Amino acid sequence: MQEFKKILFPVSLTDMSPGVAPYVSSMAMKYDAEIHLLHVARALNSLIDTYIVQPSITEFKKLASDVEKELVTAAGDRLEQFQNEFFNDFTDIRKTVVFGNHYKEILAYVESEKIDLIIMGTGSPLYKMVIGSVADKVAKYAKIPVMLVKTV
Repeated sequence: MQEFKKILFPVSLTDMSPGVAPYVSSMAMKYDAEIHLLHVARALNSLIDTYIVQPSITEFKKLASDVEKELVTAAGDRLEQFQNEFFNDFTDIRKTVVFGNHYKEILAYVESEKIDLIIMGTGSPLYKMVIGSVADKVAKYAKIPVMLVKTV
């Protein structure tokens, strides 16, 4: 039987996340696994490169960098609150905030941290139709098991 020692929960910090937390807790208790909470924020520099033209691009990039630092702090605080609310009984837990493409950053984290299992929620059908599903892409490209939790 497969042993899961490191479980990744990509936390979107939306209404979807609390619905997934009990599944993560259950699997972590069952396998005595380390929980990794990962929040991926969209990098602002990619938006600037797309929409802002010279000569103001340097000024906007500095502003974006400052905003990203604030976002990392705010996301880290929210992730801490999320952990305290849903995983307070766990001592073997790691929290990380990164910037970038959601599914690519999740897959990169899986590789770098040698994760055994990913547990994540799926969005609403409307959201998936309009924007696409990070969960679908992770499930498609991951080399490890992915547990998708329908939260809607």
